[in-house]
Amino acid sequence: IVARDTGRILLPHRSNHVEQPGTWGVWGGAIDSSENPETAAKREVHEEAGAPDIEEMIPLHVFRKGDFAYHNFMAITPHEFSPRLNWETQGSKWVRYGEWPAPLHFGLESLIANSGAEIRRRIEEMTGV
Repeated sequence: IVARDTGRILLPHRSNHVEQPGTWGVWGGAIDSSENPETAAKREVHEEAGAPDIEEMIPLHVFRKGDFAYHNFMAITPHEFSPRLNWETQGSKWVRYGEWPAPLHFGLESLIANSGAEIRRRIEEMTGV
């Protein structure tokens, strides 16, 4: 989730009730049978973070391991907001690109390694920085 006005990225801090607890990652989840990856990602951002307005969903890296595929999107929201957290998330933080908290979830590390240049470029275009 990226705020258009600040260019900062919202990261969830994973709770002790999920796999890879205590890591910083991204919001996401399963794709329902009636959904495509973008629709599912948008639903998850609303359900898990309470994102009020998503202006755009930009497809990024697809992480694959065997038959498993995790589709990453950059969700653009007009402004920073206070996320609504649930049992899966013990906290959150708005950060500038590259100012990553530790430890990072392996999925976020993979996203940065594979789509980092695209994410940075899109943020620079949005903010003019």
